[in-house]
Amino acid sequence: MEIDLPKFCFLEDTFVPWEEAKVPVSTHALHYGTAVFAGLRGYWNEEEHQLYVFRIRDHFERLHDSVRIIFIDLKYSVDELIDITKELLRKNEFKCDVYIRPLAFKSVGPKIVGMDITTVPNSFLMFALGFGEYLPLSGGLHVCTSTWRRIPDVCIPARGKISGAYANSCLAKSEATLSGFNDAVFLTEDGYVSEGSAMNLFIVRKGTIITTPVYADILEGITRRTLMQVARDLGIPVEMRPIHRSELYVSDEIFFCGTGVQLAPVTKVDHREVKNQEMPVTKRIQKTYFDIVRGKNEKYRNWLTPIYE
Repeated sequence: MEIDLPKFCFLEDTFVPWEEAKVPVSTHALHYGTAVFAGLRGYWNEEEHQLYVFRIRDHFERLHDSVRIIFIDLKYSVDELIDITKELLRKNEFKCDVYIRPLAFKSVGPKIVGMDITTVPNSFLMFALGFGEYLPLSGGLHVCTSTWRRIPDVCIPARGKISGAYANSCLAKSEATLSGFNDAVFLTEDGYVSEGSAMNLFIVRKGTIITTPVYADILEGITRRTLMQVARDLGIPVEMRPIHRSELYVSDEIFFCGTGVQLAPVTKVDHREVKNQEMPVTKRIQKTYFDIVRGKNEKYRNWLTPIYE
């Protein structure tokens, strides 16, 4: 994965050079994971010489929902966050695909050390990177079901994108890669399929795409929601229901989706190949998705925010 570092970062109401963007060593979020993040993608359209950010308003609306869970006061409105993003990308003069990372976090509290976050001040930063593929989009992934279980909503809710919860994802991802797999699939505490290490999951059975429900301790993914709508528009049936682990082994196709991973086919789970290695349904949805995010499908232009005027 190629990454191009930015020139500027947004930190505490101002744009600062990337090398000067620092936080104190006593930052609460650094020690306790008390932060909420988002991930957005921008796609470069060479023919139009335009950078399009995908579903920017949806991402920042979800960020506003997420901070409510962990008592973070995000002082910027959705519209203000959109304006900050536009200016950040323009200042960095990106002419490539980008990944955008906003982070609302607890900074330095009066007690330095402690669990009560209600008195800890709030901070915000945002940066963007020139960003390629998070996981391979061609050739297919070989994944495993993780021995680590997904953190349930009654412990740390996945819908909140709370930074500390992603230690769970790091354990699953690291276990998978050290064992020779590309990534991992989480199961819930009661043994049903949840999602990937940091992405939602779909299976295909008899022409229908099926994804896990929100009560399977998943992130309420924006890409997931997008693909369900796109599939319906293509005439592909969609189901949202519990999925057993064994159902992964008898699926016709499987794919991951998310802002980072985009849409990545899975061709093998726990050393068992999916039935249809040609992945016709996955590839049809994947092609439509990439046409949409790069501004090549007029029907979905309302999901795109152009950066350069």
